[in-house]
Amino acid sequence: MSSFFTLLLWAWLMASSFIVSGHMVEYASPVATSAFRFLLAMLIMLPVLLISWQRANLNKTEQLKALFASRLRLFHYVVISGALVGFFIGLFVALQSTTPLNTSVLYTLVPLIGVMIARVWLNEIAPLWRVVGFVLGSIGAMTVLFSTQDNNGFQWHSGDYIFMGACFLLALHVVSVQKWGRSLGALSGAFMIMLFGTLWLLPIALIWGELDQVQWSSQGFWVNVLYLTVFTTLFTFVLQQRLVMIVGASRLLAMSYTIPVWVALFTALVQSRLLSLVDWPFASGIVFLGIALFLIDGNLSKVKPTHGSNSTAK
Repeated sequence: MSSFFTLLLWAWLMASSFIVSGHMVEYASPVATSAFRFLLAMLIMLPVLLISWQRANLNKTEQLKALFASRLRLFHYVVISGALVGFFIGLFVALQSTTPLNTSVLYTLVPLIGVMIARVWLNEIAPLWRVVGFVLGSIGAMTVLFSTQDNNGFQWHSGDYIFMGACFLLALHVVSVQKWGRSLGALSGAFMIMLFGTLWLLPIALIWGELDQVQWSSQGFWVNVLYLTVFTTLFTFVLQQRLVMIVGASRLLAMSYTIPVWVALFTALVQSRLLSLVDWPFASGIVFLGIALFLIDGNLSKVKPTHGSNSTAK
């Protein structure tokens, strides 16, 4: 059961990132915000990682050297981080020629894409009932999204092709963590993702981030960016690293189906209109999601953890 609640915590934090990121637009461009939160998260994670090594009686210098000793591992994390950064950039570019609703709907296809990638790359054969569960999960998430919109129509835009590619990259990111991330502990793996993510994003931000328009002196900028950095970057990355090793990429992606629900509930709560969600479309979406999560893994709480090593040097 602890794995289930940890997955819920991850989903809640991810949902909050969508809400807070929306507030950040008035203070900085999405590219600048992403680069800065990765950089800040990396700078915070480094001393945390060093302290964890010290508490485990490990030599910090040796551990740090071992972290970068393998060229193959470095290549793996370049790909892992690059896929994640590619998703963010694809999202930003896509939103120039599509709508937030379209991206939200297409985002619900990420778990299905992840299942297909895991089937081809990791040779994971999902039982039929789990495939049905993923299909129902996408239907349920879409139903929830449409039930919260004034305009329930969906029209395909040119940016949707771009975002479909971005969704593939996000699914590839999660599956590649499962494929290549077992050699590192959750903290070390998260640090590597932040480090290489920063290296990917900094030159992009310098060229296209509109850094001269960032409102560095605004209190709102720092409140929002610190939340995004600590709770939706540091915590979610560490949780994701651990969860992928414990329950697998497919189950992690499946829990992302619930993100539209948490966003809808939080938005309705803030706007004092919770009763607006009491209708059959929203309720039917919840039912679809419940059935989907049960079919995908009704015995999630029985999964035994398979932790990666907490040390870097072998």
